[in-house]
Amino acid sequence: MARPRRQSSKKTRKEDFEGKLEQVVGEYRQAKEVLDTLTEDSVEYSEQKDKCDKLFARAERFISRQP
Repeated sequence: MARPRRQSSKKTRKEDFEGKLEQVVGEYRQAKEVLDTLTEDSVEYSEQKDKCDKLFARAERFISRQP
C-alpha cells in the first residue's frame, strides 16, 4: 500500500500566510465599516480612525515581511 504524500512545507507556509492575511484584512475592514458610520468631528471618529490606521499599518508590515 502506498504511503500518503505529505504536503510540501512551501505550500503549507503559503496557506498559513493567506489565512493570516485574510484575518488581518478582515479586522481592518470591520474597523473601517464602523468608521464610516461615525461623524468626522466626534471623539469616537478620531479613536476609530487611529485604530484603522494601526490595523492598516499592521497589514502593510505583514505583507512586506513575507518573501
